[in-house]
Amino acid sequence: MEIPPSVVRIRTLGASAEVLALNGDIDGAAEAMDRALRIAHGTTGPRERIRSLIAVAEGMAVVCPVDQALRAANAIGRTEDRIGALGSVAGALARAGRPGRAVLASVDDGDLSPTGLRALAGALVMAGDVDRAVTVAGRDPDPSWGWDAFVRSLIRAGRLDQARATARFLVTDRLRRGIALLLVAEALAESRRGAEALEVAEHIAEPSDRSRALRAAALAMDDPDRAAELLHRAQTVARAITYPNAPQGELRALALAWAERGELDRALAAVDAIEGNGWRGAARVALARLLVQLGRSDQAAEVLDGVPAPADPDSDLPADVAATLAQAGRLDRAVALARAITDRFRREQALARVARSMAEAGHAVRAGEVLDEAAAAALAVHGADDMRHIYGLVELADAMVHAGRRERAGELLHRAEQLVHTLYAEQERHEAWRLLAGALGRAGLLDRADAIAAGRWPSPWPDLVRALCDVGAFDQAQERAPMIPDPDRRAWALQRVAAGHAQAGRLDEAESVARSIEEAAPRAKALLAVAEARTRAGDLNRALALLRQAETAARAVADSRDHDRLLRDLVESLLAVGRLDQAAEVLGQAEAAASGTPGALAEVLVASGRLDRAFQVALEVADPLEQCGTVASVGEAYAAAGARPETVSQVLLHANAISASVTGPEPRIRLLARLARAWAVTGDVRQADRTIKRLAAEGVPLPGQAAVDVAEALSAMGRHDHALGLAADCADSQVAATAAVAVSLARAGDLTRALGLARSLPDPELREWALAEVSRAVARSGDPDRALRLIRPGHADDGGR
Repeated sequence: MEIPPSVVRIRTLGASAEVLALNGDIDGAAEAMDRALRIAHGTTGPRERIRSLIAVAEGMAVVCPVDQALRAANAIGRTEDRIGALGSVAGALARAGRPGRAVLASVDDGDLSPTGLRALAGALVMAGDVDRAVTVAGRDPDPSWGWDAFVRSLIRAGRLDQARATARFLVTDRLRRGIALLLVAEALAESRRGAEALEVAEHIAEPSDRSRALRAAALAMDDPDRAAELLHRAQTVARAITYPNAPQGELRALALAWAERGELDRALAAVDAIEGNGWRGAARVALARLLVQLGRSDQAAEVLDGVPAPADPDSDLPADVAATLAQAGRLDRAVALARAITDRFRREQALARVARSMAEAGHAVRAGEVLDEAAAAALAVHGADDMRHIYGLVELADAMVHAGRRERAGELLHRAEQLVHTLYAEQERHEAWRLLAGALGRAGLLDRADAIAAGRWPSPWPDLVRALCDVGAFDQAQERAPMIPDPDRRAWALQRVAAGHAQAGRLDEAESVARSIEEAAPRAKALLAVAEARTRAGDLNRALALLRQAETAARAVADSRDHDRLLRDLVESLLAVGRLDQAAEVLGQAEAAASGTPGALAEVLVASGRLDRAFQVALEVADPLEQCGTVASVGEAYAAAGARPETVSQVLLHANAISASVTGPEPRIRLLARLARAWAVTGDVRQADRTIKRLAAEGVPLPGQAAVDVAEALSAMGRHDHALGLAADCADSQVAATAAVAVSLARAGDLTRALGLARSLPDPELREWALAEVSRAVARSGDPDRALRLIRPGHADDGGR
């Protein structure tokens, strides 16, 4: 199949993007691939669109700073964490269609601990190397542990059929097998494969796991009657659970599932089956909250009517009911219930919660009235030497701030401040000053907060800075962070400020604060936060520069756990800068567009690295010419992925058998040419020579793409002069064949000759593509500056000096 012009343009941009990335211009590379994506989305033909999207994904995938990510991953000290980080890189590459297995090839599983073997098996699954992963998992000294971990890895990789088989037949411990099957069932249900989830649930013996699996399957069923039947079964099984407190939690979950389906009576039946007033009451509150979220406030109020009185006088259940009633709009009942709580401190807490719920529901005036009542009662209490009373005053003050009544909050905090001096225990006084500093900061009363923070020891400055960050007052927090006397706590406070600025989009301020941090660990964490924000904003060059600084800081961290955790975060941030997720998303778009068309789908699967499935799909292609070419592409991909030579040979021999069944001379020539290219690029020169001789025996000129394929085959075998001679004899494909030879020469390292051929091409699009490929080869050879000059208009190349 000839290459569409859109694909040529996209490949040109992809090669240029890699050159820009190797020069450190990730922004320029991303811009080039954004242009490529727009070209792909502008194509009209379905097959051209699919091939264009594949080309976009290939271009995007080479922009990522993989070398820096691997350097950071390999610097992680703990073996399991290092393998996990390498697995993240390998998995991201594999999802983006780049070979990821080589990342883990250097990991020797001979001396790994059991946890190391499990980490490696999981990483191999993410990289798509399931065969080696099975071998590694099978070496685990505790097979049930090993296979259980393997099931979880398969689920994370989306390989649910393999996870199901592994859980059923290889996890031998009964309890672990039940949990593994439950995880598989839940994953299948989440993928809307309800019938398969049910089939897995039927193999679970433990009632707690079986009930959860049945519930998950029910929620994934499209048939409402079938779903109801399964929820009934799950409820029956839940009653047989023997673990303490486990039946209550599962019955509560079932009640919520019934409520989501609109069947309140059955939801209440599940709640009423729960033993213990406390558990049953908590379940009713949870059910009522769900109903409020679903817009069914009347039903929520009815559910709360049935909440039993708790046996424990210190229970929070009455406050929970009151706050939920307020959310449901039953304001008078909520206030009455909160007032009825006998313990003064709990009553104040309940009224504050009710007022918050009122304010959030839009009843600000009524919320203020409730808070005024609670505040008047609290201020009338003597409260000497009563830390709980100070807690209550602060909680009411926070509720006042939430309701927009800062002056009233100030009165409450002033009273709390007066009472601190009456506390007998020194530790309570310290805690009270810290509490007050934070509350005053949240209330915006910074003069009083500063006075407390400056005049007390241990210093409340960290609490004040944290409180200001909590309410988004990052400028004020930044002003006060230097006041923190302890250097370690000061550094972490500045890290929080930098992260807050970054989250708010104030990236220059965030970067300035992050750079000012002296301690290595908080500095690295702050730089990572700013880099992630830069990445989200599309400022990739700055993000990459910050990540280099973060790596330097992370490597300087003395604590091994912090060191490894920061480097692991760094790896993830580097992968985000490379936009591998976007490449995977583009491949997903191509796969969706190719659904139902085996030839196109096989192309996408090859690009995604899912070669076994690609081969199966290729065999479904009806047209022999297309099928042969598709199978040949699969064989080439196997060779590029490092598969065994016999595997590659078997695939290509299958393509050869397809070509033998074609009788027409022109189709046969096209098939043989495609096969010649496949044999050559996979390294089987003998078979390639034999196929080219068969072509010569046909005694007819090579048509169109066939000439290009043979030129590529000869070039792959190093016979570039022969390939150019062939191109010169094919008038209708001379330019395309010459361009293919130029690209092959560039990849083989003969850059001067490749550049001359590329410049001689008369077709402007093929000339740009060939020049871009030559430029890419120059950049990969270690001369990115010269490569950049080649792809820029009006460049002045130095001729290789």
